[in-house]
Amino acid sequence: MSYVFGKINNSGTIIESKLVEFTQNLDTASSGIQSIKINSGSLNNNYWQSLNVLFYTSGSPSYESENKFANPSSNLSIQSNNGQQFLTKYHGYPTSSLITIPSKYYGEKIKKGSFQFVDLNNQDLSGNNPTIIDDSFGNLYSTNAHHSQSGDTAASSSDNYVGNIFYDKGLVVITETGSWSGSVDYSDLATNFSLKFDSQNTITTHEYDIDLLPQDYNLTMNYSIRNVVSKSDGTTTDFSLGTSNIASPFTSSDFQPYITTINLYREGDYVQPVIQATLPKPIRKSDKINTRFKIKLDL
Repeated sequence: MSYVFGKINNSGTIIESKLVEFTQNLDTASSGIQSIKINSGSLNNNYWQSLNVLFYTSGSPSYESENKFANPSSNLSIQSNNGQQFLTKYHGYPTSSLITIPSKYYGEKIKKGSFQFVDLNNQDLSGNNPTIIDDSFGNLYSTNAHHSQSGDTAASSSDNYVGNIFYDKGLVVITETGSWSGSVDYSDLATNFSLKFDSQNTITTHEYDIDLLPQDYNLTMNYSIRNVVSKSDGTTTDFSLGTSNIASPFTSSDFQPYITTINLYREGDYVQPVIQATLPKPIRKSDKINTRFKIKLDL
């Protein structure tokens, strides 16, 4: 007996997710990368206000009192047992630089602890370019600043944070306006730069078992195995779509069809397949033993 359609063996279906990371190397000229100088109350004030509302004031556009931001209540701030994102410096330094990264680069989000910004327009006296990285909690600090913002504290200390990164939004904000070196201020940065970070995407894999019993699927749907018949003018021959007779070479007990494509359908809808698997090479169908195909689909 031969079936046109059969059911998938659900006991063999596997669905699993895997986080995939890819290192992105970008620069100012990369498609979609934007760098915007913003100021409170003047140049690009709308950008400043939008960032303020979205990330720094938990929805409130009022920012007269600095005490209000001592413990950020925004649900977008990153908190954990090991650290937190500090958002208060945005209001103390109303001149900022905003870098926007399209989602086609960062995917679901930028991997925490992987971000690196290098300014290409400015150098210190030794030829070193300003380098800024993230601390895995949404804060940015310079790894080679000449001027600490708080005495002799470590570069990664919260006292020396120079901005914020919002990993799942692709937004980088440099808020510090002080001096990186004697001749370069942080406000001079983010005009010509390179970016490096790891993007993250979740890939869900569906694996299906397709079991073919020896007695099933032993006929072919390829009309070319049918008898050759004469055309109506009697001068040429062609395969007939109308005849049901199988050509003699294909009637032997040794003949078995070859499988080239497997279609998966939604139950009850057998017109349009939801998945089509094309085999890398034709596989001869056995009428002696069970045959199992494994189909993997990455989403």
